[in-house]
Order: sequence, then structure tokens, then C-alpha cells
Amino acid sequence: MAEYHLLTIWRIEAPLEKVYAAIADSLRWPDWWPSVRKVEQTADGEADGIDSVRRYAWEGRLPYRVVFEVRATRIEKLVAIEGTARGDLDGVGRWKFSRQGKLSVVHYEWHVRSKRWWMNLVAPVARSIFIRNHAQIMEQGGRALARLLKAPLAGQENIDLMAAAVAPNPARGRVRQRGRIDPSLALIVGLGAGVIATAAQLALWWLAAMPVLETLLRDARLTAAMVLGSGVLPPSSTAQWDILLVATLIHFSLSFAYALIPTHLASQLRSGPALLAGAIYGLTIYVVNMYGFTLLFPWFAAARDWVTLVTHIVFGAALMAGCRLLAGGSTPPRVEAP
Repeated sequence: MAEYHLLTIWRIEAPLEKVYAAIADSLRWPDWWPSVRKVEQTADGEADGIDSVRRYAWEGRLPYRVVFEVRATRIEKLVAIEGTARGDLDGVGRWKFSRQGKLSVVHYEWHVRSKRWWMNLVAPVARSIFIRNHAQIMEQGGRALARLLKAPLAGQENIDLMAAAVAPNPARGRVRQRGRIDPSLALIVGLGAGVIATAAQLALWWLAAMPVLETLLRDARLTAAMVLGSGVLPPSSTAQWDILLVATLIHFSLSFAYALIPTHLASQLRSGPALLAGAIYGLTIYVVNMYGFTLLFPWFAAARDWVTLVTHIVFGAALMAGCRLLAGGSTPPRVEAP
């Protein structure tokens, strides 16, 4: 099971009593925290709230929902709220409250293990994306709480405690640092954009009344020849699976390589400019592939047509859209007015 140890810190210029009351009353979270889809009480527990159980359904920017129940194990007014989680995520959640001058400081620790098979399956390459999604949910919650209390949000941080524990530099664990390229994000977005572009290309060939299978095999030979040599260029009467395999590996390797730049840039652009930048980026890739590569591999000139051009534009836009979806927008300013 994939394990996550995460810390969020909110600093809000509001009375601690109001901050504590808003967080303690989690049944009302869906009213002001958009990522909280539903909260319901499933067990009342003791008079002081200990052993009460609430079921939470969460959904961030990514298209999946997690549902789990939390049993309260500690409730100390204005100091701490703790509980054990069971469901899609198993572990411990811990809220801590304190004052720092005129600021109320909230620490939220989330130590959990994923129980969903698909999340554990992709965790080796998608762990940082899941952590970023959690950070976005918590950033959204901090801003929403500040709006609810009509108070300035003085700052907030999201820290991956597991990364921070093995790094001598404390900043290493902070989530979503600007200027860093995330290889796991590039891999997932690059593969996704490659699939979307391939589907678009097949559809355009069909709409243009071009022989889809024949054209696909032609492009596979053109690509595989980069590694296998020009001897594979003449058409074969049968499908050659070694050529298709090599062409597929090259295609998705290039998709990953071309995704590295958008993972750095997309989160710093708004949606409209990001898609436009993606389309321009795709056009640039077309020039590189169809004109730059032909200096070394002249047979690529055979693939220069409007379908290939549009496919590259779709690929670039899909890269940026994927990065926007998975990485989110720019990090909000540290000081925020209500």
C-alpha cells in the first residue's frame, strides 16, 4: 500500500475560537469547502464527541473521489482534534491549533495509506501527483476558511513529511515548488497526450478518406527506421510486430520528452493562454519533427501533411491541458485579502 505523511499549515488573522469552531463543525464543510462533496454522521459516540464517526467524500481537481470514515479519538477545545480514518484511505488525521500574535495557526497532519488498488498500482509514478492534488485541496480549504471568517489568510504551506525526512534541506518536502520539473507528471501527461493525439490522427485520416491502416503502418515504418534503419521502410505484405513495437516505444518516449517543458510552464498560465501556448508548442514540435528530423532521417518528409500538422497541435494542447489538470494553477500569493 502507498503511504503518505503530509502536513498543512494555515495562518489566518482571525480569532482562534472562530477558526476552531469552523473546523470542528465538519458537517458544514461542504457549505464552504468545495472539495468536500459530502459529510454525514454515522455514529454519535460519547457526549464529548469521542468515538463519534463521520463519513467524508472528497474530490479535488483530479477526476476521482475518495470516501472514508473518521472516528474521533481526541477532542481538546482550541488545542487539537484527532481521528482514525478507515475506507479508501486508512490512517490518522490530526488538527492542531495555536495562537501566534494576532494569527491563528492551524496544523493538519494526514498520515494515511491508500487502500484503492488502482491508486497503489500507479503510485510509483503518480505519488507526487496525488500529493499535489491533496495540497490543492488544502490550499482551497485555507482560502475558503478565510473567506468564511472574512479574515486575511496570512500564509499557508504544504509539506511532504516523508520527503522532508530524507532531505537535509527542509524546503525539499514543500509541495509544488516553482521551477521544478516533475518526471512522473511528465510521464503520465506525455503518455496521455500521445494517446489523444494518436486517436485524433486516426479520426482525421478516416475523415479525409485516407486508408487508415495503410497510413498507420507507413508512419510506424518511418518512426521505427530511426532505430532499425532505412531497411524497414519498404512496405510489407504482413504486419511486422517488431516494427510496431519499436515505433510505439519511440512515439511514447518522445511524448515523455516533449512533456518535460509543459510540466514546468503550464501551472503558471491561465487556462486560455495555456491551451494557446500548447497549440503553439505543438506547432513547434511539428517543425522539429517534420523538418528538423528530416536532416537526419529524410524519409520523414513523406508524413508532412495537414493531418500530421493538426495532430501535433492537438498533442501540444493536450499536454498543457493535462498539466493544468494534474498540476493545477499557479501557487496563490502568501498574503490574501478576504
